[in-house]
Amino acid sequence: MLFLDSHDLAKALSIDRVLNGVEDALRLYEEGTFVMPDRMAVACGDNNQLLLMPCVAADSISTKLVTVFPENRARNLPVINGVVVLSDRSTGEIRALMDGKPITSARTAAVTALSIRHLSKPDAHSLGLVGCGVQGYYQVLYACAVRDIRRIILFDISSQAIDRLTEQLRGSLPGVAIEAAESTAALAAQSDIVITATTARKPVFPDDPKLFEGRHLVAIGSFEPDVREYPDAVFSVVRKVWVDTHSAREEAGELIVPLREGHLKEDQLETLGHFILSGRASVRGPYGTTFFKSVGMALFDLVTARLAYSSAVEQGLGTEWPIG
Repeated sequence: MLFLDSHDLAKALSIDRVLNGVEDALRLYEEGTFVMPDRMAVACGDNNQLLLMPCVAADSISTKLVTVFPENRARNLPVINGVVVLSDRSTGEIRALMDGKPITSARTAAVTALSIRHLSKPDAHSLGLVGCGVQGYYQVLYACAVRDIRRIILFDISSQAIDRLTEQLRGSLPGVAIEAAESTAALAAQSDIVITATTARKPVFPDDPKLFEGRHLVAIGSFEPDVREYPDAVFSVVRKVWVDTHSAREEAGELIVPLREGHLKEDQLETLGHFILSGRASVRGPYGTTFFKSVGMALFDLVTARLAYSSAVEQGLGTEWPIG
């Protein structure tokens, strides 16, 4: 069994390879040639969650065990921790054990970037990020790989988080202007693309539709039925809403609440994979706004883990652990 830590995975997972792999996963999702049980979530108190996400597809089996502990931010610890196990489908043998944080961060950032590639305006040059944790770094990095981003605006309730991410991004994206916003409203007003990657349980923006006109919006942080990052105003300026999975409408308060309250209709929803396969242009509506909501799925983990394993073998990365 090959063990891959975060350093190995940083070398094994190139942005281009992950983008291509996750786009393949979106197409595979539409074909249905995989087995993916519903994500199991176990409450661990104080908004903490234990998640189990298995998937079987093609020649591989993946199982991700992940914890989400929002209060870890105050402890200067990662909010998300976990492992991914990659097994051979024909024999059941474990091929690799991987740090789950880089796998989750890369595949989540990739699906955001694919929504930007396919839905945002081609001339989008400014990016606003609300939530400057570990996931935020990957979100910005992958977004900059698909659009010519010249200006990045950051907001977080922690100024230390903004400072840390600013330093990271300046090392990875030289020549791109990076600044902090005084509020989420100021961030939205200055951004062509807006990404939220927070642990907030209520909308982080004012309920003002003008803030969202002409922008591509991405919601990443919320995945529980009563949790939202965007206010009702968003749904007054969008013609359609794109999702990564059909289950998003049952899992995420970002969709459940506006559907229940009549701000959003079922026929406005479309999966990103279905849209990509259709070859159609994105529907911007009269206000020029596009909105993408991701809840993630185990199929993304499987594809990304399989890429990491094959790349690690090619490069001689990782540590062999005897098992059995």
